[in-house]
Amino acid sequence: MQEKKAQKAIRQAKRKFERKLSKNNGRGNRLFNSYIKKKTKTKTSVGPLKNSNGETVTDDQGMSDILNSFFSSVFTNEGSGPIPTMESLPCADKIRSVNFEKKDICEKIRKLKPSCAHGPDNISAKYLQMFENEVAGPLQIIFTKSLAEGTVPEDWRSANITPIYKKGLKNNAGNYRPVSLTSLPCKIMESIIRDNLTEHLLNNNLTLSSQHGFLQKKSCVTNLLEFFETVTSYVDQGTPMDIAYLDFSKAFDKVPKLRLLNKLKAHSIDGNILRWMESWLSGRKQRVVLNGKYSAWEDVLSGVPQGSVLGPLAFIVYINDIDLIVHLIMLLLKFADDTKVGHKAVNDADRIALQTCLDELYEWSEKWGMSFNIEKCKIMHVGKKNPSFDYTMNGVKLKSTEQEKDIGVLIHSSLKPSKHCAESARKANGILTQISKSFQYRDKVTFLNLYKTYVRCHLESSVPAWNPWTAQDKELIEKVQVRAINMISGLKGSTYIEKLTELKLMSLEDRRTRFDMLQTFKIVHGIDRVDRDKWFKMAAEHSQRITRLSADPLNIQAQTSNGEVRRNFFSNRVVETWNNLPSHIKQSRNVQQFKSSYDKLVHQQVSS
Repeated sequence: MQEKKAQKAIRQAKRKFERKLSKNNGRGNRLFNSYIKKKTKTKTSVGPLKNSNGETVTDDQGMSDILNSFFSSVFTNEGSGPIPTMESLPCADKIRSVNFEKKDICEKIRKLKPSCAHGPDNISAKYLQMFENEVAGPLQIIFTKSLAEGTVPEDWRSANITPIYKKGLKNNAGNYRPVSLTSLPCKIMESIIRDNLTEHLLNNNLTLSSQHGFLQKKSCVTNLLEFFETVTSYVDQGTPMDIAYLDFSKAFDKVPKLRLLNKLKAHSIDGNILRWMESWLSGRKQRVVLNGKYSAWEDVLSGVPQGSVLGPLAFIVYINDIDLIVHLIMLLLKFADDTKVGHKAVNDADRIALQTCLDELYEWSEKWGMSFNIEKCKIMHVGKKNPSFDYTMNGVKLKSTEQEKDIGVLIHSSLKPSKHCAESARKANGILTQISKSFQYRDKVTFLNLYKTYVRCHLESSVPAWNPWTAQDKELIEKVQVRAINMISGLKGSTYIEKLTELKLMSLEDRRTRFDMLQTFKIVHGIDRVDRDKWFKMAAEHSQRITRLSADPLNIQAQTSNGEVRRNFFSNRVVETWNNLPSHIKQSRNVQQFKSSYDKLVHQQVSS
């Protein structure tokens, strides 16, 4: 009797725990990842590593020392030579200081994830949130004094480094990325400074339009759509193009401090803020932490900390002027350090234009201490009758490639999304298999949350840029959701459609259409920070936007297209569906109202 009670209690506790794990806490949920690894017996994410003598090291202490030694070896030493300066960008006002309001500090504390890792000072998010009102006042005093004096406490300039495996051989320390875990109070201060700096940069048009990373109202989607709007248009007209995918070597770690400060000043960032950032960048130290084992402390000679709040903004300021030094090129877009350039490839003059651009970029990298990893820089030849010109960087021939990961989307030289569809389905199926093996209970609350949070995201990331149009690709993606739903226990429906209705889910194809309409709404209403006039000018080279009084003024008109790629690309694909939406939906006041009205319309159509 007691044994049965104990077994029942265990089952209930396990169900409760699994339901807790399934709640939508984002893909970075450490508790979930730890549980999955334990259940699937996943190998450790680090090592074994080889040391400088070629010997294999398996213990955590030894591997943490190897990794920290490597991470420290990539720093840039500016030396004692002259430091180049950047000409100041036109700006009416400088930003010199920031006010720290108690309410803003409280808001930042509330936004901290309770599970986020703390820095070397061991001050946790849970502690700050538990005593929010008590700590906000002292933090306000500390922040204000720190900024006024231009000094950053030593604890705030120390970081525990978590190594994140990227790709390649796991025994090579160079295949790991260092993420800095720094003081949470410092991150709160950085966050307030960052918000003010971002506002300053945007209000004064100081960030050039090519940058889509770490900026409000810009994203991977806007980057991909803007770039391939031009590429697909030219290729459809019979004009081949060459795309150069460029790779900075250890970009965030190599930013030289004095050069960065000069560039911040050129962006009208001065006074107490500049002095504080100089202190924030100076005297930094780091150590690698691996399963509770610590390496020795190492001095940080350069770079902006990966994992900090201010680091990404400082980095995009540093490479902001790349656009100003290249000439004759048609396309240059950035997402943080991911940079790509594109140019037509018809004749030798076109080849010279792109080659000149690559030479200018290399000269810039040498001047500003940001070397390219030439081995990883690739050229993609796109379009029929492409002469496949050769290009070099610093005298080294760049490798050609038929496909390349472009900020998470696998781009093929055919510009068709089939390869990406296959890769997305493979990855999503792999995670679904892990979940199915790890979780005993598959009720529609727990398992559906797991699917939405950890699987479906891989099938929809940046989807307006790669929305498939062939039946084969659509079916490949949809099968993942079919498989996931069939794993859920207790459903009454017998068909896929019936189960979708029971679970209040859309098919993935319908969700892709929803994403398309949402992105169209953002562009039409100028919500995303893209050049709307340029967008519509590009879409209106062969046809004008509808302006007749009898038509909805928010309607758009498709361009002429010769091939399936251009015909099915975003700016053509969305036209008919968008124009058929009721006017009141297209005229929604904001994104939330649009989503609500659109979902209501779809529900009505399904019900009827």
